[in-house]
Amino acid sequence: MIKISMFLGLFLVALTGCSSVGSPRPAFHGDSVQADFGAYPPDYKNLVQSWSRNNLSDAASLQFGHVSKPRKEWVVNGTQKIYGWSVCAMISAPNTYGEYTGPQTFWFLIHGDKVVGTRQSYTISPGHYVNCSDGNVPITS
Repeated sequence: MIKISMFLGLFLVALTGCSSVGSPRPAFHGDSVQADFGAYPPDYKNLVQSWSRNNLSDAASLQFGHVSKPRKEWVVNGTQKIYGWSVCAMISAPNTYGEYTGPQTFWFLIHGDKVVGTRQSYTISPGHYVNCSDGNVPITS
């Protein structure tokens, strides 16, 4: 009986080793040679402000700080790869008590003449992080 129990136990351990849990999808690295980033958005500040006023609460009270210069960027949305120009903006908005709590960083992806993606976190896609620098100078406020 003990031999059968040991055999079954070892068999189950060996069988468990054959299963796969599924590894996380590797981060996509943009292929800038074939990518369509669209034209450089010269009106990027107005696009960011317009999107923010249309999508954030209390639009009349929004205060805009530094907006970074556009840089080529990409994002993965499900299985779709979206290319465009990345911009970060420092935006202050009042809380529910009407008090300003300080600027927060918002990330925007612009393609053509519209905002096609936004994040308020520092992750764009798995393993791909927001870069809010203007050249070598990071945005701090």
